[in-house]
Amino acid sequence: MDSDSLFHLKNQFFLGAYGALTSNPLPDENSPDYLQTLLYTARSHIALRDPASALAILPETDSEPSIKAVRALAHYLQGQDSAAALEELRDASLEVEGEEGPLNGIVKVVAATAFLLEGEVEEALTTLGAGAGTRDIECAALTVQAYLSINQLHLAKKEYELAKKHADDSLLIQLVEAALGLATGGTGATQASYIYTEQSLLLSSSSNPAIIAAKGVAHLLRGQLPEAEADFAEAERVGKSADAAVGRVVVAELNGKPGAGEEQFNVLQQSYPDHPYVKDVLAKSQLFDEAAAKFAVSTAA
Repeated sequence: MDSDSLFHLKNQFFLGAYGALTSNPLPDENSPDYLQTLLYTARSHIALRDPASALAILPETDSEPSIKAVRALAHYLQGQDSAAALEELRDASLEVEGEEGPLNGIVKVVAATAFLLEGEVEEALTTLGAGAGTRDIECAALTVQAYLSINQLHLAKKEYELAKKHADDSLLIQLVEAALGLATGGTGATQASYIYTEQSLLLSSSSNPAIIAAKGVAHLLRGQLPEAEADFAEAERVGKSADAAVGRVVVAELNGKPGAGEEQFNVLQQSYPDHPYVKDVLAKSQLFDEAAAKFAVSTAA
């Protein structure tokens, strides 16, 4: 069982409060919480797109699989030798294959994260043990997200139900339920709104841009544009949030003000040029231009 401090640290990580985690000092190296705290702190740096800071606190020669995996993910995101980093992650996954435990779960989640970024969804799902009823809640949560990314809502729900049997009262399970609610819409979006609103009212999450932006997405799906816009603005006020920036693009388009959506998209593109939404829009725009170039406007009377 986790100590109170480690339990709180993990929940903050699940809520996306990465800035708060990176600002906290690490415990003494002899503390039983040291290794997991180190790993979640390093992963928080990575989530903030700062792999160099993650590498700065991770031992370079440690043979512990979880440390090797997080270090490999940081190297992968730096892009210096992505192929070698992916192979290291595959090796680390094989090293803990068939084993349970929090550190082994971290190895699988970290490796699967890189595979998903590579577009290798099947490899990620295999690594996470999809459909096998894993007792590791982080593995189950990422499995749900992987299924949602390929529009397999029924499989995502099935994975959620399996995980719920092991940890019905887990905060991460509640957040998975909220994510499924956003994907489902309707009453699901309403339930997601309740979950995110409850979290945002807690002192520890009141300045968490991830939760505030998620609440805005729930409002957006419920057609509550003013509330969504206010949430996205608040999320960007308290910290950087790519989700809030994307949300503002959507709100601007739905409000119907000429040019507002394009203006917000330009802001998003400048701030987050590698965001999947930006890449998708630009790719589709290029395809449209290529298709349009094949046709000529007729000038015949």
